[in-house]
Amino acid sequence: MKFSDASTFQGLIQDIDFLLFGDGETFNTEYSLADRTRNINIVWDEAVVELYKADPNWNWDDTTNTDLPCATTDLIASQDHYSILDSALVIHEVRIKDSNGEMVTLTPALRREFTDSELQATGSPNKFFKLGNAIFPLPIPDYGASEGVEIEFQRGGNHFVSADTTKEPGFNPQFHQFLSIGAALRYAIANGMKEKIAQLRADKEMIRTAMAEYYNRRSPDERPKFRLKRPSVRSYGL
Repeated sequence: MKFSDASTFQGLIQDIDFLLFGDGETFNTEYSLADRTRNINIVWDEAVVELYKADPNWNWDDTTNTDLPCATTDLIASQDHYSILDSALVIHEVRIKDSNGEMVTLTPALRREFTDSELQATGSPNKFFKLGNAIFPLPIPDYGASEGVEIEFQRGGNHFVSADTTKEPGFNPQFHQFLSIGAALRYAIANGMKEKIAQLRADKEMIRTAMAEYYNRRSPDERPKFRLKRPSVRSYGL
């Protein structure tokens, strides 16, 4: 579903008017385009959270992106950290070239797991920790390499601006109405439209459930991962 389609009235903007006022062909000026755009983006962020939770195996990425969620930079001798892109919400993998120019996947760790001497050691990295908006390879590399640092990450959805028209959300079109329903719901809540609130909440939850189920099942070739449940201390009578 396009952001706005004034010719066929099939866009998110037009659907908001239809849901709230029963007419998608006439733009209701009481709900400004700026407000609609902001609210669509807020609900877009909600959708991203659902997409992340639904499929831990096949990491979702906005299909409107023109590049892959992977960035490289030069490895600098004696440089102890590398900044993470602002768009990176989750770091999935860090690889660094060794002294022979071969990429090596680093093992994630916590800073507190290292001794003072390990934090200052130099050599060929095999681990890394995150601090603030940066990754720290350890040992600190004592050599350099062109495009020697590679970070695979997960990023959010690409927000709309009010001037958009043909741009679409970067996930399955079957669930695009999650955004228009969510934006309509925010308006209904702000304006005390009680009957609309109840119906829009139900419709939004129905699409959220269907969307989560779809994305949860799109990796049938991968085995689900099981985790042992940690027993409660109460089960031991403590």
